[in-house]
Amino acid sequence: MLSAELYPEIFRRKSFHLFRGTGSDTVTIQELMEIERVWHTFGRLYPDIRTALRIVPSEKVHFKRDAEYCILIYSEKKDNYLLNAGYMGEQLDLYLVSRGIGTLWFGIGKPDEPVYDGLDYVIMIAVRKVNNESLFRKDMYRAKRKMAEEIWPGDTSGIAEIARFAPSACNSQPWYVKNEAGVLTVSRYRKPGKRGIMPAGSVGYFNRIDIGIFLCFLEIIMAEKGITAARELFIDSGDEEYTPVAKYSVG
Repeated sequence: MLSAELYPEIFRRKSFHLFRGTGSDTVTIQELMEIERVWHTFGRLYPDIRTALRIVPSEKVHFKRDAEYCILIYSEKKDNYLLNAGYMGEQLDLYLVSRGIGTLWFGIGKPDEPVYDGLDYVIMIAVRKVNNESLFRKDMYRAKRKMAEEIWPGDTSGIAEIARFAPSACNSQPWYVKNEAGVLTVSRYRKPGKRGIMPAGSVGYFNRIDIGIFLCFLEIIMAEKGITAARELFIDSGDEEYTPVAKYSVG
């Protein structure tokens, strides 16, 4: 379970689809070194899954939206490795916001090195220093998201109202939570029919990363509220409409 240290950044973070107007400040070499160091301190769902980061200039991966760098996440390919990468990557996302660095999960980015240190590329996060605080999100509740009751019927313990703002690929929000006698079951929801602009073959890949991001939000919020829970994870290998991925027994 994660600590509540990053909780305030949930309300400030936003996806910088454009980095224009962020100012002339740059991410320093010291900050880049700290990003690489702090990655290894983040909580992980599976301690046995090896991961790594590479930070490269944005032009090296042909990112054309004024980012300074792209942070490439690599992982061993094991069961639920995408879930684990999303969980760790969202901690990085919130950490960067806490340091005044704007971020964008960039799913369609093409890595310059598909394999690094024997690990496979998963996804990248584009970043740029932001010297204008007003460019971070000022009112999270204006963001377009599903209503709490749509993703979490019944008693939410005040969690869903915030967790629903977790970022996801194409804003697909592929999560659904049941609360049965204090046991929270989190499922990956696969919406039938059309899937927006994502190619059908990519939906499962990115939505598994999204669920890891959601679990990160969920645990940070629970820690902030003083809610303790035992976590149980399930291998997400199916393609049902609702695929259980985690269970939290609160108490």
